[in-house]
Amino acid sequence: MQETNLYTVTIPPLIKSLTALKKILEKAKAHTDTKKLSWMDFEHALLSDKLVFNQFDFKKQVQLACDNAKGAAARLAEVEVPKHEDTEATFTDLVARIDKTLEFIATIKPEQVIGKEDSKVTLPYWPDKHLTGFEYATEYVIPNFYFHITTAYAILRKNGIDIGKEDFMGGLPLK
Repeated sequence: MQETNLYTVTIPPLIKSLTALKKILEKAKAHTDTKKLSWMDFEHALLSDKLVFNQFDFKKQVQLACDNAKGAAARLAEVEVPKHEDTEATFTDLVARIDKTLEFIATIKPEQVIGKEDSKVTLPYWPDKHLTGFEYATEYVIPNFYFHITTAYAILRKNGIDIGKEDFMGGLPLK
């Protein structure tokens, strides 16, 4: 049985979910390639779609999931958060952003995160406030990350992309 610590409850699940999201985006891209119309770019329509009018579009949901993951890894390891410009315009671009995020997260070693439960984590949008590493991971990162992943999944699902719970979960380590 694996020991539970701040690393094991954050970094591996972030990696697993981003990898699942990447596969979902690849399925969406394959689907849009079958829907070529002279009068409509189905890929652009999906990337711009939202669940409701006052929510971010699909593209932004993926960008924010990546931002949450790389920000969590960096902040918990107490290293600089890499900057990724929000310039993605295609599913291929979004897959590349996920790859870039996964590459960064893979550089974070367990010993950089384990024991950081009481570290002070600040965020740019709450300049005069902070959370402990544990609070940041459990009360902000995990729910916020999965909110964006779930919303991205739901946008694709409502548009007929053939994905299901297994795609979302990325498989289980069944014995």
